[in-house]
Amino acid sequence: MKLRILRGHEIKEAIKRIDDQIVLDLLMDSYQKNLFFIGAFEDDMIGAIGISHFQEIAYLWVEKNDHQKEIASKLIRMSLTLTQDDLYVSFSTQWDDVYEDLGFQKQIDLKRWIYHHSVHKRFTSYGQVHDFIASQKQRVYALDNFKRFMKDMGNPQTLLKSIHIGGTNGKGSTTNYIRSVLQKAGYKVATFTSPVLVTRLEIMRINNQHIQEDEMMIYANRYMDLWLQYELSMFEIEVFIAIMFFIRHRVDFSIFEVGLGGELDATNIIYPMICANTNIGLDHIEYLGDTYEKIARTKAGIVKEGIPYVTGEKKQDCLDVFKEICQLHHSPLIQVQDIQNIQDHEEYLTYDYRQYHITLQTSAIYQCQNSALAIEILLYLKEYGYLAFDDKQLLDGLKEAVWAGRFEIVSHHPLMIIDGAHNLEGMEAFYQSACKYKNIKIIFSALKDKDTHAMMECLLKLTNDITVCEFDFYRAQTVEKLAEDFPVKIQKDWHQAIDEAFLHQGVVFITGSLYFLAQVRPYILQHQKNTRKS
Repeated sequence: MKLRILRGHEIKEAIKRIDDQIVLDLLMDSYQKNLFFIGAFEDDMIGAIGISHFQEIAYLWVEKNDHQKEIASKLIRMSLTLTQDDLYVSFSTQWDDVYEDLGFQKQIDLKRWIYHHSVHKRFTSYGQVHDFIASQKQRVYALDNFKRFMKDMGNPQTLLKSIHIGGTNGKGSTTNYIRSVLQKAGYKVATFTSPVLVTRLEIMRINNQHIQEDEMMIYANRYMDLWLQYELSMFEIEVFIAIMFFIRHRVDFSIFEVGLGGELDATNIIYPMICANTNIGLDHIEYLGDTYEKIARTKAGIVKEGIPYVTGEKKQDCLDVFKEICQLHHSPLIQVQDIQNIQDHEEYLTYDYRQYHITLQTSAIYQCQNSALAIEILLYLKEYGYLAFDDKQLLDGLKEAVWAGRFEIVSHHPLMIIDGAHNLEGMEAFYQSACKYKNIKIIFSALKDKDTHAMMECLLKLTNDITVCEFDFYRAQTVEKLAEDFPVKIQKDWHQAIDEAFLHQGVVFITGSLYFLAQVRPYILQHQKNTRKS
């Protein structure tokens, strides 16, 4: 008997098709109590199980047929796979033999069955977990193996109400704007974004708070053997942990940022309510293709049947690809409208979009486009009844959203701004906001696979006072290569470059790779803290 988990939006409709009114009422009651709910399908619903707080089987129903016990057994097995703690259930004469066969033990005094997960606690510290995950292959640009793993796990990602954000630049910012508005509207919101600036734990957050070390240890001890068995990559492990983390904490919505490309990215395992593309740039061409059209086709691989696709892209060759793919999948294509009346007020921006007058706490002009994309996504979901918010919550959420490392002021004396302009398109967007400043000093570093020659040409339009550095990362470009053909200063030790920059009398920009900023940012903030103490 082949089973599949219902997707979140399918559950209610499936329940409605049950003929037996008593069963229907019980199922609906279980569903409305927000239990962890698994459904079983062939053509129609044939079984369902409700798991309360990931600890108790609160409800088990199987349609009367010749395979009842087999279906019940498979549903319970799914539950065992997806729970981290002991799982218990009250005595039930109908299914007691099934529980016994699956290894549940009787607790006579409590009148219940209990299943003890035999978890070998190989990890006793988060440091061990971090090192183990980091030791796995970094990324696999394929999805078949991860799909097989998730299917065998019961496809838990189908239980999330998700938003999928792809594109070349601005994915994290767009995610953050959506998160901020939804949180302002009272929702519990999960995000999955990369890269990170402080700790790898930041890749998964709920209400902007990253997962805790002890919870990472729970998942690692529970699932390590399976990760090794299926040979998952580091990024696949992190996507899986995020899904389990979000489900366990019963988030209202989850927002997943694509890691690389789209079609074959590990995040493409989710079933979103809506998906989006920020823009298309010539980045990661060795994986995604060497033209805008090829990259657009790869990134549009996140489009799902009937699911709307929202984009801020303007290039016609990319839009033609999006239209073709959306038509193939019967998916509405929604484009961000023109932004009006952008005003720069030094440390904040205002602009007009649709009927709204928007304020953003940044002077990065490129954030107008990212926030407008977020608005389109939010308005669509509101219009079709997925969520609710009022105009004040929208405007306040956008205004209060702050995203570290994106034209972020980290010092006022001197004025020091860091920006993760990690590719040519990002650098051109950075230039639009930086060109208003005078007496500029720039510290720059980047990864080996970037068009650093073109990026450097862009920076030289701002100033001749440029220092190139190296940082500790296996993909970091050498200072010799960064400085090649350009009259710039070389300082291998970025610490020394930052220390010297604090003596500058004008504006200091530190830009390039986000991995570079992840090392630089805490150093600058600590310097500021020490200065205030003295």
